Amino acid sequence: MLSKDLLIFEEPKLIFGYNQSTEDPRDGLVLFGPYQRDDSSRVKAGVIGTEMGLVLYKSFVKRLNQPIFSTKTVYGNLKSDEEARPSFPGFESVFGIKWPSEPELFLPVNKVEIDTKLLEKSKKIRASNIVDLFLSKIVRANNEEDNSVNLWVIIIPNSVWKNCRPESAGREISKGTQNFLDLTKGGQTLLFKEDEAYIDEIEKLLDSTSDFHNLLKARLIQEGITAPVQIIVESTLLFKDKLRNKEYDENVKCHLAWTQSTTIYYKLGKLPWKLNDIRDDVCYLGLIFKKGNKEDNNVCSAAQMFLKDGDGTVFRGNIGLWETKKGEYHLDRVEASNVLSMALDDYFYKWNKYPKELFIHGRSHFTDEEWFGFEDAINIKGANTLLTGIVIKAESGKLKIYRDVENEVCNYGVMRGLAFKVSDVEAFLFTKGFVPRLNTSTSMEIPNPIHIIISRGEADLKVVLQDIMALTKLNYNSCIYGDGLPVTLRFSDKIGSILTATEILKSDKKQFKYYI
Repeated sequence: MLSKDLLIFEEPKLIFGYNQSTEDPRDGLVLFGPYQRDDSSRVKAGVIGTEMGLVLYKSFVKRLNQPIFSTKTVYGNLKSDEEARPSFPGFESVFGIKWPSEPELFLPVNKVEIDTKLLEKSKKIRASNIVDLFLSKIVRANNEEDNSVNLWVIIIPNSVWKNCRPESAGREISKGTQNFLDLTKGGQTLLFKEDEAYIDEIEKLLDSTSDFHNLLKARLIQEGITAPVQIIVESTLLFKDKLRNKEYDENVKCHLAWTQSTTIYYKLGKLPWKLNDIRDDVCYLGLIFKKGNKEDNNVCSAAQMFLKDGDGTVFRGNIGLWETKKGEYHLDRVEASNVLSMALDDYFYKWNKYPKELFIHGRSHFTDEEWFGFEDAINIKGANTLLTGIVIKAESGKLKIYRDVENEVCNYGVMRGLAFKVSDVEAFLFTKGFVPRLNTSTSMEIPNPIHIIISRGEADLKVVLQDIMALTKLNYNSCIYGDGLPVTLRFSDKIGSILTATEILKSDKKQFKYYI
């Protein structure tokens, strides 16, 4: 029996082919196919990697065009100790389009050259050099080759993944480079003209990241490459763990097949599914803040907007001193107006009208100056839009709820969708927990809820919670039952890292698919 302060929300459903709906994206794709379908299209991949990478890619695509059976697949009635894990029927069977194992274009990268560049001790120089190696192949092909590539697949050896991450061994920049930089900053006279180019190169490195994935994505956006990119580590193509080089079991192989296939289908510009229960003329905006160069306090601001159809758009704001106190970021009035104006313009461009309701999701309470800026944008555009500010704090440990296992058939703990109402504007929502369809919990431990507060504006708390539940089902980058965070905040750190991977990133590329 639920107390008056406990609420339970039904699992949001998704729409697939033929306007049919299910709650599990894998069930919907198997039974009805994707929401957007074009049988005449196919994957026209441009592959960049070593000769071994090409061999592994072809084998991987052939495997994904065949069924992969999960040992946990159970349709119909489930026994108490059985889990439901949908098998993968094969890429073409699910999505209705062909994915040839032979790529449209192959651009080889010399393994010896990769290994040589990986010997660099500086993490930033190492990552930048490897990125330049792969990027130059795409840029040259984009300018010279007569091809119709609609997806770039970049296959990197495990050594690149291991050595081109922030946690990799090495200094940010080499000691010699740092000494040279200190001398020039201290007024040292340049003796050679070549030193000016060297300084430009150093400044480029200081404004970049040591993460291969983020830096490559940022530079691809800078170069205006129109085909999206999928980065895959060679061990993934072998269905092996990157760290231990251990082969996955059949259940994880199924999960990998679903995830890679759904991501690639979305990057081709097609929606695998869309939300079923979201109201018309409503949009959701998640604020992003990311600190760039560690040597100053500047922070990049951005936002990602999601509509009823599920597709996302990214807006990059300006860089400024947005940190008001440790770990908390707020825009000034002008920048708040600027960010929301970009979102409103994009919405109007797509629908020829402004939204009736706009929910802004943030990680901290909105300041007066920030909120006045958002309202300024609404007034300047002449939009009759109801604005609501929602604070979402991830996996708060302030509340724990346990089930009385002695009186329950199931011992997996709380259900996903359970909420504890604190007041008319505050609640804790369990976005992880037991799922009857899977007959298991989506959390490895006793789940922590997310903490939700209606900080600005007026809204029905139940509507807000139901919307957030729905937004946990829009992760096209991972074909899972439901996420722990709504998509408005789920990718904010990753997108922020790409936007700050290079300080000079300027692009009008807004589609969400270029950032995941």
